[in-house]
Amino acid sequence: MEAKELAEEKFEIDKLEILDASKLEFYRDDAGFVSLKYNGQEYFNVRLTRLTPFYSATTYISVAYDNEDNEFKEIGVIKDMKELSPEQYKLVDDYLEYKYFMPEITRVHSIKDNSRGFIFVDIDTSAGRKTICIRDWYSNFRMLSDKLLYAVDVDGNKYACHDIDKLDKKSMSVLEIYV
Repeated sequence: MEAKELAEEKFEIDKLEILDASKLEFYRDDAGFVSLKYNGQEYFNVRLTRLTPFYSATTYISVAYDNEDNEFKEIGVIKDMKELSPEQYKLVDDYLEYKYFMPEITRVHSIKDNSRGFIFVDIDTSAGRKTICIRDWYSNFRMLSDKLLYAVDVDGNKYACHDIDKLDKKSMSVLEIYV
């Protein structure tokens, strides 16, 4: 693109729409999907997404849906779930807990590399002991901060250790070359 074309190009900037929690009316429809009535409109099969999933489970929750043209549209953001009524809070929290089920890694027994781009990690988690297969370990088994280890297995299941300093010494020595 030439400089003149760049100067003429305009970008649409999204605005963060904070939803009025007192007007939100989430409900489960007959098929079991979460739907919403808000400001006189009804939205079917809404998607709730944590905008900061590793740092806050209950603040900045995006509420979106697919319109009649199957275009993803955000309705807005719940700033803090504490502003919801107890019934609404429970419905939203249940949805998010199911969507973001992420067992906590509590111990690492071993990591085996098969030299074909996969590693097999034998771990204890809050959901029991598992051996998970991870493809492209550099991208899917990594530190997101000084203490937060995040793993995604080949099936898309997610695991986390929010504070690796709390792992035992054997776990730390097993992890040493991978994180």
